[in-house]
Amino acid sequence: MNIFKKASLLVAMTTAITTMSFAALASNQGAIDAFEAKTKPIAQDAKVLSDKQLVLMQEFNQLMASGGAATIFTSGKVQELQTLGEQTLVQAKLFVKEYEQFLAQLPETSTCYTPENVTEYNRLINEVETKNQSLSELNNTVAPGDEMAATMAVLNLQMHAGQVSSLVQMFQLVKMCYITEAMGYTKQDVERMQAEEDDEQ
Repeated sequence: MNIFKKASLLVAMTTAITTMSFAALASNQGAIDAFEAKTKPIAQDAKVLSDKQLVLMQEFNQLMASGGAATIFTSGKVQELQTLGEQTLVQAKLFVKEYEQFLAQLPETSTCYTPENVTEYNRLINEVETKNQSLSELNNTVAPGDEMAATMAVLNLQMHAGQVSSLVQMFQLVKMCYITEAMGYTKQDVERMQAEEDDEQ
């Protein structure tokens, strides 16, 4: 099941959550707690990098407003974006490593047991890594004074920044299953509810 469909499902389950007791935690709570403890510093470091990137993208906008898109490629800001991307990729790879170990501790009936997410996350990491490496060549595609080419290149930079941010967002997406675990649902329960929701649409 796609992780974004799971997000939709959990939103639909909100009213049910309010009427159920969280007193009895799922048997996998120990694995969840350990995973949280190991990934908390990773997530915190990634959040710092994400905030820095947000500030950098605001600086991109300021440069465009004051001197045009071409000024970005002589400002050193592209290199800063590339460095932040590299650092975020390091944190993402650490997170996936811990996530794989977390999954290995879970029974297949757990709503948190989603090994397909590892494949999806690794695909995203590889995609972002390839694009991030290519940023060093981007300056060569923008001729001096070619504002149109510079503007298109900046749009590509902004799209890349969005993909880098999505690496940080995945840290939170995996936690959606904590709710269903605490409620005592199995993976089969969630899949059945998702199927029922799809039938109604």
